[in-house]
Amino acid sequence: MTEKKLTLTYFTNLYLVAMADGKVVAEEQALLEEVANKMGISNAEIEEIKAGSNEMDFQVPSDKKGRLEHLESLIEVMMIDGEIHDKEYQLCLQYADRSGCDQLSLDMLIEKVAENKQ
Repeated sequence: MTEKKLTLTYFTNLYLVAMADGKVVAEEQALLEEVANKMGISNAEIEEIKAGSNEMDFQVPSDKKGRLEHLESLIEVMMIDGEIHDKEYQLCLQYADRSGCDQLSLDMLIEKVAENKQ
């Protein structure tokens, strides 16, 4: 997978979690914009991801470190508005499962991310 494809995959995964509850709140939007800017994702690419999000599914990196980094980022997006919505949690659980993590591992990672936010 090319570096650009990995970048777009990462952003798509974040967007899918942000949209899990049916809306992107201001905090989620700000984080998505920050990530897009840092990663050099164009507005056209963002719009393409948004337009196709109903047909998209998580893409999981092949290396363990990449999977863990993606999962932590997904958790940050899930928690950014101060709430963990059920649909967001279920998407993170689905991603964790595809990454080889069980629910207990996900819950422990959520606690770690929450502690780091404080």
